[in-house]
Parts: sequence; structure tokens; C-alpha cells
Amino acid sequence: MVAQKTRLLVALAGLGLLLGGLAVGQFTGGLHAQGTAPAPAGGAEDRAADREAIRQAMKDFIAAFERGDAAAVAAHMTTGAELIAPDGTTVLGRDAIQKRYVDYLAKNPKHSVKVEPESLNFLSRDTALAEGHMTVSTGKGDPGVDRYVILHVREDGKWLIAVLRNVESEQATLRDLEWLIGTWETKGAEAQARTTYQWVGNKSFIRSEFTVREKDKSVTGTQMIGLDPNTGELRIWTFEADGGYGEGTCERDGKKWVFSSSATLSDGSAMTATNILTQINNDTFTWQPVNLTIDGEPVGNLPPVKVTRVKK
Repeated sequence: MVAQKTRLLVALAGLGLLLGGLAVGQFTGGLHAQGTAPAPAGGAEDRAADREAIRQAMKDFIAAFERGDAAAVAAHMTTGAELIAPDGTTVLGRDAIQKRYVDYLAKNPKHSVKVEPESLNFLSRDTALAEGHMTVSTGKGDPGVDRYVILHVREDGKWLIAVLRNVESEQATLRDLEWLIGTWETKGAEAQARTTYQWVGNKSFIRSEFTVREKDKSVTGTQMIGLDPNTGELRIWTFEADGGYGEGTCERDGKKWVFSSSATLSDGSAMTATNILTQINNDTFTWQPVNLTIDGEPVGNLPPVKVTRVKK
């Protein structure tokens, strides 16, 4: 009976309940303003032209970065600009920043950038602070997702970047899981699993639909992954079509993600497990359920399972 439930556990929990909670790597751009004057009184509507000019300047900045033109990238920054990396390392001055981009772009010739702005606030007539998220894909594996904070200043009629700060989030967020969007599958001697992830609403949740097939049974279900606004934790809720359900949390540990969850299976059995996801690259990860229990009875650890992205 335990062996049968263990197979179901691998299917429902390891590949469905828990295969649903996955994860990501890191990298972005950001900025930070210091000692800026307060913004002048007035509504946002009277800065429409400036907002559009800053948005266009950012588009041009990203376009230069994507085509590998370090000189053009640096030209969007002030002479004394600051570039602050997630580890706190600071590069001072346009020339030094250009050299840094030359080195980076030489090592990463194939890359793309996606920017999702969140806010743009004017601190004075000639300064503005922008925040958002940036995803950088180098073609070598995981895209990096981080917050960015940018201080824009207006010089000689142009909006330039004075401070660009990369802020690496300490706590896992849904955006860290964005690389999961798409379809994944794993195949083994006992079971096969296929899971599709998609954004829900205004990227408030990630929903996964999973199907696990064994020799004599098939398990389907839905999982939701979202941020708990009370605790700031990432939580998962899973509902299996035959009546099983579960919930849990996930935490990032470098390239690994640890999912702690409990579930009630469709036959009323209680299950707990810790699941470890180890990212290999943007299209591959391993998934290993450990510390499994069913109705309080220890089942032990299962070997890692390789999961791969289904190409379109």
C-alpha cells in the first residue's frame, strides 16, 4: 500500500503538487537617488512631455545595449554617472562604465532585454526616479530578473542616467518564477508528467495545469502560485481533479528552491514533503522530493527527476 501511495506521491506531489512550485535565477538593473530636491507642486499631467522623453531615452538605452554598442549605452549616461551592481560594487564615471559594458558585451554577444517599468516620479524640475523590473537573457542559461532603480537628470535639454542601480531581491518573488512560463515534461519508468504555466491577471499569480500518467491511472489538477501579502512569502495551492488538495511555501537558496508542503490525497491520506528544485539552465531543472511522510509514516527520499521545457 505504501509503495502504491509513494508512486502517487511522486506523481501528485513530486510532479504535480510540488512540480508546480518552481524557480529562477537573477539579474537586472536599477537606480537610486540621493540628496535630490523635492518635486515642484503640480499634477503628473504637467510632466507628460518629460515622461515621454524619459521613456524614449530608456528605449534607446536598451536598444543600444541589445545591439552590443557600449559607446551608445554610455552616451545615455552623465559624465559622472554611477553604476551600482547587486553586490554593492560601484563603477564611477561614463568612461569606466563604457569599459565595463565593453567587457560584458564581449562575453555575452547574444542577449536580449525586457523592461517592465513600475513607477516614474519627478523629484525636481530636472530629476526623476524610475523603478521597475528588467530581465536580461544571455543565451547561456537563466535569464536574470531584478529590480532596477534609475535616477534620471536633465542636462543640455536631454534626459540622461545619473545613477543606475541593480537591486537583487533577497526574498523570492513571482517574477523570479517567470522563466517557468510555458510547458514542461518529465518521463520515467513509472510515470510521465506534463505541466503548463501561465500568468493570471496582472501577473498576480502563476497558474499551472498538470497531468501525470501512470500505467493504470492518470492524475490531473491545477496549482496556483502567489505572494502572501501578510507575510511576503511565496505560497502554493494545489487542487487535484479527484479531490486531493494541498498547500505550502517555497524559499530560494541560491540556484535551489525549497518547497515545503502538506497535502490531503483523494483517499484521505495525509502527506508531507520537502521538495528541492535545482536549476540546471533556463530549459532544465531537477526535482527531488525528500523527507516524505504518508499518514505520519516516513517514506524517505526519492531520487532527483530531470524536467525539461517542451519547445514550441
